[in-house]
Amino acid sequence: MKAESSLEASYEKLSEVISRSNDFLIITHVFPDGDALGSLTALHEILIKLGKNSKMLCKSLLPYQYKFLPGFSDIKEDITWIGPGDKKFVCIYLDCADEKRADLDIDQVRENISCIVNIDHHRSNTHFGDINIIESKKSATAEILYGFISDKYGSLIDYNIAVSIYIGILTDTGRFQYSNTTANIHKITSELLRYGIRPSEIYGHIYESDPVGRFKLIQWVFGRIRYIKHLSLLYSYVLNSDFKKLKIPFYSQDGIIELLRSAKGVKVTALIKQVDNNSYKVSLRTSDSEIDLSEIASKFGGGGHRAASAYKDEGNLKAVMARLEKTIGDNIRP
Repeated sequence: MKAESSLEASYEKLSEVISRSNDFLIITHVFPDGDALGSLTALHEILIKLGKNSKMLCKSLLPYQYKFLPGFSDIKEDITWIGPGDKKFVCIYLDCADEKRADLDIDQVRENISCIVNIDHHRSNTHFGDINIIESKKSATAEILYGFISDKYGSLIDYNIAVSIYIGILTDTGRFQYSNTTANIHKITSELLRYGIRPSEIYGHIYESDPVGRFKLIQWVFGRIRYIKHLSLLYSYVLNSDFKKLKIPFYSQDGIIELLRSAKGVKVTALIKQVDNNSYKVSLRTSDSEIDLSEIASKFGGGGHRAASAYKDEGNLKAVMARLEKTIGDNIRP
């Protein structure tokens, strides 16, 4: 009851901020997923319906799989248009465990806005906002957002808002297959479907719109698989040169780690993705309920959830692979 009361109080505080403010900057993390983009566009639509000036920001290339999302083309990559020292904007961070996930200078952001609202479902969230709405037991930031929107602005929900929330929940529950798929998730989904959402159509956009070259990429990734039996670890890697050679976008690698994750008897799977010459993002997955990957990722300054986390590592590929193996060996019993 206390948690519910706290959440209701947070909803009330946010609705008061929205009521008295006119200008909003909504930010999500770089290399956004369906939850990040769905939450971003859903909140943007609500603010527009309320007659507010809303701007969306993601300092990253956007995944082609979500270009059908309402408002997708309005997402900006540059913050400089706000202007220095303009305090009129309220800044809302979505799906960011910490301010670094947005790849923005938080001090610069604070110079340009009146307050920061932090809405997220990651257990590792650093509570960097002036208002923090953090619910780590929720499946997705979109689930939290739906609770807020339905509570405060339920009459404004339409197809565009419903489809954005649906996509956030669909993708962060692994198409309703992960352990975070609850009875409440199915209840919310049934409510969203009343707005004319067509699940098969959305599935086609996200999961059946890949370039042919992606399948060659999968072949290469599978050919690089390393299985460390005594660690119960299976992993592979993707290089920037792969995308250039195949002439496919970076987001063509989305979902490949889930294919690795399906290997029977493996406790941890990982996909190492090159970001820069000596910079890599390491995504981790597990189906073992006793393993907490967020703790492992935090050792590198990363985070996430028990079953799905990620971190960045610097150095050459060989060194990154060696540190991955050592960390799994030091922290997980095979």
